Amino acid sequence: MHRWGKGFFCLFVTGVLLISSGCAFASIPEGAEYVPGEALVMFKTGASSSSASLAAASVNASDHRVFAALSRTVGKQVMLVRSPGTATEELIARLGSMPDVEAAEPNYIRRVFATVPNDTYFGNQWGLSNTGSSGGVRGADVSAPDGWDIRNAAHGKVVAILDTGADLSHPDLAANLWTDGSGKSGYDFVNNDDDPEDDNGHGTHVAGIIGAVGNNGLGVSGVAWNVKMIPLKIGDGVGRVFTSAEIAAMDWILEKKDAGVDIAVVNGSYGGYASSLVQQNAISGLANKGIIFVAAAGNESNNNDLMPSYPACYDLPNIISVAATDKYDTLADFSNFGKNTVHLAAPGEGILSSYTSYTPSAGDPFFDDVSDIARWIHGAEEGSVDGWSAGTFDSRPVLMSGYETDNTSWILPKDAIDLSGTLEEPIVLGFPAALDIMEGEDFLRVYFSSDNGAAWTEVYEISANTDYYFIDFRISVPDSFKTREFLFKIELETGSTGAGLNGIMMGETGVGGAESLYSSLDGTSMAAPFVTGAVALAASQFPDQSPRTRVLENVDTIDSLKNLTITGGRLPTSPFFPRKQGF
Repeated sequence: MHRWGKGFFCLFVTGVLLISSGCAFASIPEGAEYVPGEALVMFKTGASSSSASLAAASVNASDHRVFAALSRTVGKQVMLVRSPGTATEELIARLGSMPDVEAAEPNYIRRVFATVPNDTYFGNQWGLSNTGSSGGVRGADVSAPDGWDIRNAAHGKVVAILDTGADLSHPDLAANLWTDGSGKSGYDFVNNDDDPEDDNGHGTHVAGIIGAVGNNGLGVSGVAWNVKMIPLKIGDGVGRVFTSAEIAAMDWILEKKDAGVDIAVVNGSYGGYASSLVQQNAISGLANKGIIFVAAAGNESNNNDLMPSYPACYDLPNIISVAATDKYDTLADFSNFGKNTVHLAAPGEGILSSYTSYTPSAGDPFFDDVSDIARWIHGAEEGSVDGWSAGTFDSRPVLMSGYETDNTSWILPKDAIDLSGTLEEPIVLGFPAALDIMEGEDFLRVYFSSDNGAAWTEVYEISANTDYYFIDFRISVPDSFKTREFLFKIELETGSTGAGLNGIMMGETGVGGAESLYSSLDGTSMAAPFVTGAVALAASQFPDQSPRTRVLENVDTIDSLKNLTITGGRLPTSPFFPRKQGF
């Protein structure tokens, strides 16, 4: 996997684009976090085709990438530059001072907008049909069954989901996932491979709201029962969304659109308060191809008119910005709003959808309470130090890696794990861990083996500091590894500059079946995919009309939303009904 240095900025910091004295570079707000030594650059219209390579060479870039499809679509070259030895402030200043450059910006990181924590559970999906039986107000929903009488499938239409990936084997999603000619579903732009498996859960939940298979006697139903969804992984296991990955994903979307894949709508359930001219132009490029971009308004209870959240607040003809309502048809207490910047609302509180959860427990094919390191094998590469030990952290038993600079150490179970009887079952490796490592230089990696460690395959990588908080890591085990000799290995590789750090603290660990395939989450992240599913259905039902217009001109107006959104309303199913008025 290609190593991407990872830093990140806190949600909702304000960025200002400075264009003066021939310079075009983004100021970095105090406290902002971003990928160090990287910049996104957009050149002026008419710039020479050699401008990108010349600019990269002028800052001694170790790597640069021009987003070809995006550049063709917007008529300007757009590229990512990596220069690890250069301070980001210096990098964007030098690039922004070049006469051919329109914008030079840090590679900001945004966040997914969710608060963590005959279809079997359809009765619990109040956002689709609210009977008032479990609290709330009858009819405070999108009246999905009425709309489904007219259109419940978006035949031929494709939805691209920019998120943390998806559980590719989830029984309520697998049949509705788009695949290319080789059987691959989407792409992972965080780790640069063709396996967009979800290591966070957010993207899986979003996908289920849009297009969980309907009327299959299983689990939940999506807004669109039959639609093809492309999971494009731009967010990592802790929910950080890399702007460079987002731009690369949009470039990929434009390539596929040009190749004949009928992508009608993109779901973006993430955001932040730093504006980006490169991001804005990329979304505008989607508009040039007739692709709608549905964006979550944000979860900070803020007025987006006064403090815009991006990408939701870009004034573009293809964006739909979505707030969240609760089961009483009022604005959810966490939801952002904006009379001039947020278009409409949709259900976003306590939304049940696909979500693969797992807690290690006794009786699983593998379980260890990590109280005794003698049950594990640990070591280090030649020239490195094996610092693994058992101890306690935050009043819980843990396995601790220790921390040495320029070091690679690892740990794995002493005995192979028999998974031969679990084919086609959702099996997960799970462990809570606190990471005290240098972002961008130190890496936690996970490897799987199907032959008792004779050969290893890297399946996961992250470079993040969790500030001593434990994060639940869940990594799906593909069927190809489900043998009698399954093993996993956890590795810590460190760089040269860390000091006074503690490395990895890992809690009780297990490999077993998913305890649940569904869960309820809150967030404008959950509201946006209701609209995305509706756009896909409207695009299928009315191919000669604008699905964005049908949605926005046919909302259910709600008194509680007056002056809180542009339309003063909530998503209904009415975009699918024949209407007498023109659009």
